[in-house]
Amino acid sequence: MSSIDTDVSVAPVEAGSRIASIGVAVMPIVVLVAIVAAVLAGGDRILGGFGHNPPPADEVVVDRVHFVDGHIEVSITNPQSDPITPAVVYVDSAIAYGVEGLGEELGRHDDATLVIPYPWIQDDPYTIDITSSSGITTTVDVPAAVPAARVDAGGLGWGALIGILVGVVPVALGLAWLPAMRRLRPSIVAGFVAFTGGLLLFLAIDATAEAFDVQARVLPAFGGAGLIAMGIVASMVAISLLGRWLRHGVVEDDRDATSTAMTLALLVAVGIGVHNLGEGLAIGSSFSLGEGSLAVSLIVGFMVHNLTEGIGIAAPIASARGSLRAWPAIGLALVAGVPAVAGIWLGRYVEGNLFAALCFSIAAGAALQVVVEVSKFVRRAPGGGFTAPGVQAGFALGMVAMWLTGSLAG
Repeated sequence: MSSIDTDVSVAPVEAGSRIASIGVAVMPIVVLVAIVAAVLAGGDRILGGFGHNPPPADEVVVDRVHFVDGHIEVSITNPQSDPITPAVVYVDSAIAYGVEGLGEELGRHDDATLVIPYPWIQDDPYTIDITSSSGITTTVDVPAAVPAARVDAGGLGWGALIGILVGVVPVALGLAWLPAMRRLRPSIVAGFVAFTGGLLLFLAIDATAEAFDVQARVLPAFGGAGLIAMGIVASMVAISLLGRWLRHGVVEDDRDATSTAMTLALLVAVGIGVHNLGEGLAIGSSFSLGEGSLAVSLIVGFMVHNLTEGIGIAAPIASARGSLRAWPAIGLALVAGVPAVAGIWLGRYVEGNLFAALCFSIAAGAALQVVVEVSKFVRRAPGGGFTAPGVQAGFALGMVAMWLTGSLAG
């Protein structure tokens, strides 16, 4: 009986202790949230305490410009905490009359669309100035007036054809070198695997640079550089989980060398595919902006550029002296190349710097994680792993090849 009494008396004490522990753990968070809220609410007074509170910039962010029959639509956002009132719009230094949306006050991060009646001419350049009520002007230069894109079967078909030519075909041609690579010495093939790591590292750096370039046009409220870091880390984790799932049940010894090599080849194809999504975005965006010559240059440059990516996918298979039948080869080419089609569609029809910045950061993270996977593979390669001259030369040549072929795209 006494033992029962003891258990009953101890239980409330333990429950109370757990509640107290939870309260102690939550309290710092509650205090921090209260302090942050106070700082946000009294930000102007805090700046005023230093004796100088600079006036707001009163510049709006121009999200996009659409040319529709008989008028121009300009989507704007207020990037600052103080309200902004767009007062006057100029097109090519001439004041525009009858603009819808003028005189409406925009609060913090509010957006609006200014509808400008204007008989624009296709392919002509235009300069649009938006002046706020305080006299500050935001200028946007449009290199060529292009009618707002409309999704139709013809546009989707041409985008798919260009994406296949840019992404799938060059990768497939690079994979066709697999039989020749299988006849090379293991140390040379290890150099080709390291070549894959070099080209992927270059792609990661390139995608990160693109992400930061686009991020500079995103509202600061969306996180700035933190947005890029989030995309990179999330992508690396996703690719790591994918690799673990693909290797589930595979023992990495000599008997399963081909399976391990195929897994790595698939991961390389996935990493390249995510990067090719970014390449497609660049092509599609250039079409949407009316920069046809740039789009053609990108198509030619990326076709040459992606030929080396097919070699990178084939290298792990060649190192295991494995073969590749037609359907698996087609599958790898599609995994690496088809995202270019999706990128062209998205770049042509979907607008937004936030979306583009996330796409490029995800591409960078995918490439970085596959570099990690390739490094693990190279470490076990015959001939000394990372210290082998062929491996070091292959890694350097991979980066140089990406730079040379990428320069063709301007």
